[in-house]
Parts: sequence; structure tokens; C-alpha cells
Amino acid sequence: MEQIGTRNEAMALRKLPRREPRFIWLFMGKVILLAVTIIVVYAIYAYLHAYRLDWLGRSYAKLLPLTNALYTLVETYLPDDVKYKIRGAITDDLGQRSIFLLLLTATVELTLYTLFKFVKYLVFGARRAA
Repeated sequence: MEQIGTRNEAMALRKLPRREPRFIWLFMGKVILLAVTIIVVYAIYAYLHAYRLDWLGRSYAKLLPLTNALYTLVETYLPDDVKYKIRGAITDDLGQRSIFLLLLTATVELTLYTLFKFVKYLVFGARRAA
């Protein structure tokens, strides 16, 4: 008789709707992801700047057409009083460095998020990872 009650309880527990995580846990997960992303991007950029300056230069050279396109966009479509202020922000070196760091940050964050979801899938299984 004891087994039947336990079995019924187990079936009842399986039928309960799954609780979604609380906001604070989701928020803390995003904060941790952001902190790890900043640390990894800083480490990669420091490594490239210290040991692989040629790779960094080649990346900047590849981003030059995009920087020029942004410069043309600013010159064409923005009012004169705004052009002067924005023109300084997208000069040759600063514009390419900013674009490079934005792309590097997006790549690192996407990679870390994917790894986190994969590890969560491996640890908790397919049901909990979704």
C-alpha cells in the first residue's frame, strides 16, 4: 500500500507546472555573464595589444571600409551642428577600435552564452535547459 501512495504522489508531482525562475536569479545570471564578458574581452584585447599587434592592425585595416561608410553616413544625413561633434568620435583609429571592440564583445558574449546553455543542458537535461 505504501508503494501505491508514493507512486501516486510522484505522478502528481510530475503533473505540476514547472516554476519559472525568479527575476533576481535571471538578473544575477545576466550580471555574471556581463562581468565575465568584460573580463574576457579585456584579456583578449590586452593579449592582442601586447603580443599580436599585427593581428590587431590587420583587423583595423579590414574595418576601415566600415568606418568610412559611417563617416559618409554622418556627413550626408546629419545636421551641420551634429556633424562636428560626431566626426571626432569616428576618426580613423578611434572608429576602428570602437567597432573592433563592439564586435569582439558581441562574439565573446554569444560564445559564453552558448557555452552556458550547453553546460546547463548537459547538467540538467533537455527539460530544464529550455
